[in-house]
Formats: sequence, C-alpha cells, structure tokens
Amino acid sequence: MSWLLPYAQRLAERVRKARPRAAYRLGRRIGDLLYALGVTRRVLRRNLRLACGRDLAPAERRRFERAYYRHLGLMLVEFLRLPTWTRGDLASFGPAVDEVRRIYGEGSGVIFVAGHAGLWELAGHVAGLCDVKLLSVAKLSGHAELDAWVTSLRESSRRGEVGQRIRDVNGSLWAMKKALDRGEAVGINVDQEARKGMVFAPFFGIPAATSNAPALLHLKTGAPIVVATVHRIGPFRYRLGIYDVIRHEPSLSRDEDVLAITARINRAMEAMIQDHPEQWLWSHRRWRRRPPGEADGALRRVAAAPGLEL
Repeated sequence: MSWLLPYAQRLAERVRKARPRAAYRLGRRIGDLLYALGVTRRVLRRNLRLACGRDLAPAERRRFERAYYRHLGLMLVEFLRLPTWTRGDLASFGPAVDEVRRIYGEGSGVIFVAGHAGLWELAGHVAGLCDVKLLSVAKLSGHAELDAWVTSLRESSRRGEVGQRIRDVNGSLWAMKKALDRGEAVGINVDQEARKGMVFAPFFGIPAATSNAPALLHLKTGAPIVVATVHRIGPFRYRLGIYDVIRHEPSLSRDEDVLAITARINRAMEAMIQDHPEQWLWSHRRWRRRPPGEADGALRRVAAAPGLEL
C-alpha cells in the first residue's frame, strides 16, 4: 500500500489549504460517490435492521444511507484536517471540555471510550489539546510508511510529552495499565467485534462480543471510564459529549463486575449513537460472533430491549 501514500499526502495538503466551504463540499461529494458505489451496503442494511428491530421503509432507508455515506466522506476530510484544530478552538466544542479537564485533573487516570461513533479521531485530538497525556490504541495496517504518516496526523495535538500518542492495539493492555498507574489517560474503542478478551453484553438488545479491556483496567486501577465522543453538528462545527462516567464498586465476582461495566458502556454507546445515528460506523459486522450455545447462530434479542429509533 506504499503506492497510496503520495496520493493521500497530496489530498491532505489540498484539503487543509482549501476554504472550509470547498473542503466540506468535497467531503459530501466523496460520500455521494460511496453511496452510488454501494460500499458495504449489505452490511449496513443488516445492521440497521438488527439495531432498529424492524425493516426500514425504502424511502426512510435511502435517506439514512445517503446521510451515512456523506458522514463517511466528511469524516475523511475532517481526519485530514486534524492538524488545523488548535487549543484556541477548544471553546467551540462546548462545556464538556472543562469536564474532561476536571476528571483528568483528579490524577487517578482516565479510561476514555469513544467507539466508532461521531468523530472519534477528532475526539482523541481534542483530548490532546486539553493537555491530557493520552495513550490511544489503534489497529495499524502493517505498512510502515503509511502507518507513520497516519500516526503523525493522529498525534498532531502533541506538545512534547503532553497530547495524544498512538500505539498498536496488539499487546497493549499492559502499556495502558502502566499509563493509568502514572495518572495518565488511555483511549479505547470497544464497539467492534472482539476476538480476544471478550464478554457478550447487550448492544441494542442483542448480545455482542465486546472487549473486556476497559472493565479490566478499571477494576485493576480504579481509573474512571469516560464514554465520550465528538459529534458533527454543522459544517465544521462540533460538540464534545460525555455520555457516562463509570466508577464501579467491585463485588466478590470479577466476571459479574466485568459484565456489568461492559453492559453499562454499551448502554452509553447506544445513547451516543441514538443522538446522531448516521454518525456511527455501520459498515462493521457488529453481531457476527455469537455466544456459546446460541442455537444455529440465531440472533437472540433480549426481552423488552429498546431498539434504535430513527
């Protein structure tokens, strides 16, 4: 994939130099192209049906899909523009910025969970701008030059030791624990299918394989879990929202604690997605892995669980 890097760098330079209106228009056009191509449309429709608990009417589904693909196009443009956001812009993200600073200032570390909702890359950038020393984990491509360039964008809020730094998610649990022990913050996305260290917790009423890493780190370190992200509320206008702050009192059963904490994270993620449904990564097969003993791989819905409302 090294051949892709020069094109990506030129696109990034063009996007950052463009006037905001032109950059926004480019993002929407990219989204319209994705919509026309139907990229991952089958997965999107299946996930929508599962999350809503019903089939959408054709007109309703088309409106949602167009909004979703435009979100993806805009998200690409916004990612390339990450370095343009500075500390002077923090006030525009709303009062939750001060709450992030207050919780981090307690000194016991913070476990940030954003998931792939809203602008999670921008959320990590904003945390860095708040002078939070943040270790975020991400899946890297394995192509050294491309990974180095993408990481440089993600770490563009850093000033010396303060700000966001990125490491590969593989083998990262110990590094995150040590960071929390030092009173720093870590960033984890847990809304995609976990293959290791998983717990099946309800997500829109359907058990979903979810990473147990935030719960384990919370129980080991006592650092609060802050479920938060940044949503787009207009052309290059954003709002940071905090959806839950979890401080769980341990019981005698670690497994029950892990499940309870993970289920609470998923409930906060549901509220986050409900606020801006088109701004979640619907292209991932969230409910593919099933709990042991679920007959014939059928998706068993939790009784009386509310579904997504569009």
